[in-house]
Amino acid sequence: MSKHGLDHDAVVIGAGFSGVRSLWELNRLGLTAKCFDAASDVGGTWWWNRYPGCRTDGEAWIYALNFLPELLEEWDFTERYPSQQEVQWYLSRIVDRYDLRKNIEFDTEVKSAYYSNSNNTWTITTTKGIAVSCRYFLPATGVTSIPKHPSFPGLQSFKGALYQASTWPKDENIDFQNKRIGVVGTGSTGVQITTKLAPVAKHLAVFQRTPNYVIPAQNYRLDRQKIEHVKKDFDGIWQLAKRNLGGHAVEHSGKTVAGVGGPEKAQQLFEEGWKLGCYNFQLGTLDDSFMTPDSNKITADFVRDKIRSTVRDPGTAELLCPKYPLGARPPPCGDGYYEMFNRENVQLVDISSDGIDIYEKGIRTASGVEYELDVIILALGFDAGTGAMNQIDIRGSQGRSLRESWAQRLETFAGVLVHGYPNMFIVCGPHLPAGNQPVSLEVSASWIGKTMEHMEKNALATIDVSQEAMDAWTTHVEQVWQSSFLAKHAEELGSWFVGTNIPGKPANIMFYLAGIRNLEPWLIKERDAQWPSMTFRTNTEIPKSPNSVENGKSLVGSLHLTPDMLESMQVPLQADKIGITPEAKSCLVNAAAAAYLNMAVKEMRRRKLNPVQDYRVHWWKVMREFVDSEEGQDLLHEAPVTSEGLEQLTSKLGIEGEVLARMGPDVLNILIGKTHPLAHIMKDDLLFRVYLSDESKRLNRYVAEYIKRLASQRKNIRILEIGAGTGGTTLDVLETCSPTGEPFCAHYMYTDLSPGFFVAGKTTLKKWESLLTFKVFNVMDGPANQGFEEHSYDFIYATNVIHATQSLLTSLSNIHKLLKPGDMVALLELSRLTPFYNLVFGSLPGWWEGVGEGRTESPLQTPQQWNELLKKAGFSGIDLIAYDLPGPERHSCMMLSTALSSPSDGQ
Repeated sequence: MSKHGLDHDAVVIGAGFSGVRSLWELNRLGLTAKCFDAASDVGGTWWWNRYPGCRTDGEAWIYALNFLPELLEEWDFTERYPSQQEVQWYLSRIVDRYDLRKNIEFDTEVKSAYYSNSNNTWTITTTKGIAVSCRYFLPATGVTSIPKHPSFPGLQSFKGALYQASTWPKDENIDFQNKRIGVVGTGSTGVQITTKLAPVAKHLAVFQRTPNYVIPAQNYRLDRQKIEHVKKDFDGIWQLAKRNLGGHAVEHSGKTVAGVGGPEKAQQLFEEGWKLGCYNFQLGTLDDSFMTPDSNKITADFVRDKIRSTVRDPGTAELLCPKYPLGARPPPCGDGYYEMFNRENVQLVDISSDGIDIYEKGIRTASGVEYELDVIILALGFDAGTGAMNQIDIRGSQGRSLRESWAQRLETFAGVLVHGYPNMFIVCGPHLPAGNQPVSLEVSASWIGKTMEHMEKNALATIDVSQEAMDAWTTHVEQVWQSSFLAKHAEELGSWFVGTNIPGKPANIMFYLAGIRNLEPWLIKERDAQWPSMTFRTNTEIPKSPNSVENGKSLVGSLHLTPDMLESMQVPLQADKIGITPEAKSCLVNAAAAAYLNMAVKEMRRRKLNPVQDYRVHWWKVMREFVDSEEGQDLLHEAPVTSEGLEQLTSKLGIEGEVLARMGPDVLNILIGKTHPLAHIMKDDLLFRVYLSDESKRLNRYVAEYIKRLASQRKNIRILEIGAGTGGTTLDVLETCSPTGEPFCAHYMYTDLSPGFFVAGKTTLKKWESLLTFKVFNVMDGPANQGFEEHSYDFIYATNVIHATQSLLTSLSNIHKLLKPGDMVALLELSRLTPFYNLVFGSLPGWWEGVGEGRTESPLQTPQQWNELLKKAGFSGIDLIAYDLPGPERHSCMMLSTALSSPSDGQ
């Protein structure tokens, strides 16, 4: 966690539809965001549920995001009900289209989210131990993302292949041809799996505890005419879906059983709906099918008659006919399900009154019947609604547990806020309307975005909904549900709509049954009346971080740029080639450096040697204190204890390892004056390559990205690089901004105190010789005295230079003289002294130039100290800070600051 404020403005949990929609909204507002997802790619439930036959039960044109018109224009679905693969591709394309992927950390599960009353912030902690702070916490975990865990005895004893549908293996190519397959569960997942596998299985046993009303989907491939029709009338189709109680693009007929003239007339409407498919049948035939027992029975009888007329075996047909009202369990949609039971290789196994366990050869019923199987697939459904959020330890104001609160009563305000959990915006969770989630999602995400925008513009720190408003909404949700005769049946049947499919979970209606058309007015009324049911606190009480924004904007200079944009950049590193994370490599590099420093200290002490009485006195003192410190001892425990072990380790550590192998064994000789460090660091272009190593690469890319964006926005910019040395950072900048050597700026001034570096620079950077001017510059002296025109540069940067000057304030003031007012300087600096930099650069005399200012322990400054120095030198302070690594391993940063018109403006 940053010592200087919050890590991010917002943290989103989940990278499915709701997470992606949230990231776009946060980006629109200019807020920095980090998204965590346990999966390895975007999709949410559409990443995990990759089982055979998996597809949506919402039509392609409304099972989609709708925040910008081009989303529809630029994408063509291939089927009425898209497959899992197509949905996952669609979401992947969106995150790449809007550059959102950089904000997402995959393969990362969130363990807890704690709110702090003292500073009005959330701390989100992952199972990897990473903790990040933020103002806004957005659980976008979805309503069907946590699978119901199997509790069958003997799971581990089965010798064949066992799969759970909701955690289907990603890369395994499973061959089901001529296999004996058992599928447990006949909900939507079971229906899709069995109809897909029946044609290839040698034998398919379908284990059914409770039959479902399965309505044909009537899926079909989309032709160009249909696609063009949808795109032409998309706004009307979307509005139709918003009017529909289930969020589907189906017009409610306005007809009832009595109104059409009785059951016989109703049959004709049912037949028409059946031919059109799933929700046309359920929601577009008779409006009272789910409202009154008599109308429901007529509708249910129609489905039961369809089952009996389709399934040839009467006994099997009766087992497949539900005896409960239609709608007490959500009816699945699936083509060919009942026809499947006419196949000779398909068997329905009724376990409604017969428990099962799993043994080494397959599945055994409590009555003793054994089914030998090669493959078992568990399609058990989900811990829906609250399951995903309950899995996280969420604690709001005063440490209040959300899981415990919801165990007493499931309460929200319009499915987006919960009293006592300030700044927690639920994007897709309980109390959202039942049915097609993306349509409801667009309404709730848009309202959340407008609410955040209101907070940002008015400097409001927190929002908390009143208990009264939350109770009013929750009571409304419960009353709508209890008014339905289906409520009692759903609880008795163990419907996931009320949570009773999970043993021990209290019965609560998880969803709002009156549709988004009746939820949206609650949100609109609240917004239009300026949020009267909310309590806001002002922004003066919360810490402001470098990541935060003013008035919903993230402008650095004239550019939209945030730390998260930089820190989440994919930068190719040597660590990738050896298969470890940059953090892990940094730890190994520093452990090896610590070992070499320790060897030198031990030998100096054993031989009672003294360093040369110059800058090396300070280096020796810092070295001793580090080796004796707790940090040093901890690192030494991680390092090899022998020279051979160190050699093996450094051989794997790329450029950093080469530096250590060359300089580490000679630290003692450098201390006592037998060897000069430049004999090592200048050989074979090692200094140049150090600035291209993993220790420097990320910061190089940060400044390169800034310059690239600046050059694309402003023509003929003038750039000055201070202390360019052998040109390592310069190379990364030029390759990013001008890969073929083409002009991207009017002038690039390459400066250093020593002209000896220019020979190497001119050779390395020959491709860009027409862009570059080489000139000696001492940042400690007045620029005008050295032939530089004052206030003539649009951007200046320096890499690990300014800390190694005699006077920090003088150096920064001279940079201020060179910059045009309102333009930027970038300081790429170490934020803490690591053993690696202590060994490599502590050995150089220039490292200790600041001794005269009292910087004898280390020349380095903390970001807080740089912030104050910049202000004193006529700058704005730190406008943006981006670090090299996450968490405790971070040790370098890029700081951007604006030159004010006069030094007094910075006070």
